[in-house]
Amino acid sequence: MSRGMVNPFMEFDASLKRGVVAPVYLFYGEETYLRDLALVRLKEYFEQGGQADLDLDVDVIEGETTDPVEVAARAETLPFFAAKRLVVVKNPSFFKSGKRGGKAGEREEPKPSRREAALLEYIKAPSPSTCLVFSTGENVDKRKRLFQAIKKNGRELEFIYLSPGDLSRWVAKRAGQESRRFAPGAANALLDAAGPSLQALSLEIEKLINYTAGRELITIEEVRLLCRPRLEENIFAVMDAVGSKRYREALTGIKDMLAAKEPPLKILSMIARQFRILLMVRDLTERGCPAREIGERLKIHPFVAQKATAQSRNFSKPLLIGALAALSELDVGVKTGKMEFYPAIETFLLTLCARVRSVIS
Repeated sequence: MSRGMVNPFMEFDASLKRGVVAPVYLFYGEETYLRDLALVRLKEYFEQGGQADLDLDVDVIEGETTDPVEVAARAETLPFFAAKRLVVVKNPSFFKSGKRGGKAGEREEPKPSRREAALLEYIKAPSPSTCLVFSTGENVDKRKRLFQAIKKNGRELEFIYLSPGDLSRWVAKRAGQESRRFAPGAANALLDAAGPSLQALSLEIEKLINYTAGRELITIEEVRLLCRPRLEENIFAVMDAVGSKRYREALTGIKDMLAAKEPPLKILSMIARQFRILLMVRDLTERGCPAREIGERLKIHPFVAQKATAQSRNFSKPLLIGALAALSELDVGVKTGKMEFYPAIETFLLTLCARVRSVIS
């Protein structure tokens, strides 16, 4: 995480070491690995740390198909031959917004449903023998009374992707735990291929550890051999090639995605998305927005924002606007069958590279 920001997992882990445990938790956010690890640490605390020599009664509930009334009832149930009861509700649907958006300035959702009211009452006065944990990767509606009740009577923790610096340190530490180290450029190549998800990075590192058995160094060539780039990274590579006037390399990137069975319309959608990001980055930069704030303004990961900022320097605003218009026409043409994807994208890239030449030169 960046300086000045507190890592939610580290904060949570430190609180467990101090013996501070809330009766209700809401774990949410896109970083699945840390959300799952927080739950593991909580179980360990009850089983080994704060409740030594005492058993733990664990109840796991699928929240998408379980009624809030039932969740409250199971949380109120006394432990069975145990000192403590841990109730885990995975993927609860009742933290989502009940309506699209909300009125500007609206701080609280209207009165909850009768079924949610039972759970709300439990959260306001939770059982001392139960620790209730909700875990979801979906966005939560912070206006909802359920959310506000947990914030007041328990703890809500948002697990977001780590910053580029913290990701680099995590990757190096994870490799070091298996007596491995990355050669210069190899860790960055891994981050480019796997992205900011610790779960994806963990799986890729496991492959690299197995492949390099008996050796300490993980090379950049081994990373490129074993770690298939994400679609997003392939799009970045195509945009880098276009911005650097490397038409053939950009076209090769498109061919590679097609060979990997990526749907043409999905490729088009991702290219258009990247152009929209570049246009917004260019606009913010021209209006004097500090580079460190761009990711937060656009609600994209700092890792993505850094790359987009660098790429945007190769394109003028009129060129970006024109590219988006051309992509829109191309999208309609492919969907209606009036254009074939590959010849159309080939012409688009050739035209774009020629215009980039005139902008940069």
